[in-house]
Amino acid sequence: GCDNWFHFACVGLTRLPRGEWLCQDCKNKPKKKKQKVEEPPPPPPQKKKRENPAHSKHERKDREQLEALVERAKPLKFVGGRAPSDHTCSGAGFCSLDPSIFAPLQQLHANIVAALRRGKLLQSWEGKGKDVRERGFAFLPPTMIPVWDRARLEKGGLRFGAAQKEGQDFLNDEEANWKSSFHLFPRDVSPEARTALHALIELVKQRVDDKYKDYVSLENLIALQPNLHNDAKHLPPHLDFPMHDGFGVVIVTIQMAGPQSVIALLKGADSDFDVTVEKEKERCWTFSLNVGDCYILSGDARNVCDHGVLCVGGGRRSHKVDAARESLNLRFGLHTPAFADEEVYWQFPSFSSTLQAAAQASHNGEAPASKGRRRRR
Repeated sequence: GCDNWFHFACVGLTRLPRGEWLCQDCKNKPKKKKQKVEEPPPPPPQKKKRENPAHSKHERKDREQLEALVERAKPLKFVGGRAPSDHTCSGAGFCSLDPSIFAPLQQLHANIVAALRRGKLLQSWEGKGKDVRERGFAFLPPTMIPVWDRARLEKGGLRFGAAQKEGQDFLNDEEANWKSSFHLFPRDVSPEARTALHALIELVKQRVDDKYKDYVSLENLIALQPNLHNDAKHLPPHLDFPMHDGFGVVIVTIQMAGPQSVIALLKGADSDFDVTVEKEKERCWTFSLNVGDCYILSGDARNVCDHGVLCVGGGRRSHKVDAARESLNLRFGLHTPAFADEEVYWQFPSFSSTLQAAAQASHNGEAPASKGRRRRR
């Protein structure tokens, strides 16, 4: 209706009109168009949460399989820090480091990790991949020992990619690993760390067979490799391929931080490879590792057995127990191609160019075993 005030006589009325009434001015006004009420825009679609690679379905299944293997495993007992010579895992060694040795090496590990982080050199454990675990490779300063570098390693026949990869994937993997490698400065290796390295070398020599002792020296320490597990609670069983990214005749691993770990050694077990004998799936031995402990892989323990890591709980020592697991690999000695064939690649002829022709001939025209499949002596 009209909101103006009038005398009845002025607008021609004698009484109050019924219903809606408009004066002449209101009638002449243009009618207002009804404004459309704009609906609010729909909310943006929710972004899918990115799955933590450490908690992926594949990782969970991987860990469950390792847990099942560990559950039925037998304890590996060391005598004088060594596995018995007639044991399937002969060549495995163990040592709890004295704090005077461990503390300088822990600081050296921290220096290497800090340098890798500053240079953004840390790479996925897969080299070029999505593995949440990270690693890098540090060479000792050339002022300490004869230089180890890319040129020397490639001259020795090393291909720095994962043996299971092929083609461009392998080349990408190889380049990623080289990018994660660098030389330490002399200031990064304190006098205490140098003394600790010499002491560690003497301990390792006591725990390897005579044929490997000459490889365990400062001059033959090719690289120090920090391993950062981050959110991952295990490391799948695997074999280190010596002419690829698993180089080293003798490999020493020191636990630097994190919860107590179980080290599993598996003889021909169901890890990354096929198994030729069913009963070999049951062959698994384990031992515990805490912060400040180290284990040694040489001989059959290094060359034939797969090794995996399972984080299980609190450690013996209070420092850095609640942190994610970190370890430091010391890789001693470089295989020649022939020595690598003798030690490791006889199981995987397709990984060795020198063995492929021999494998073809020795099996009456049968093609060599496919990549990743073990063969028995």
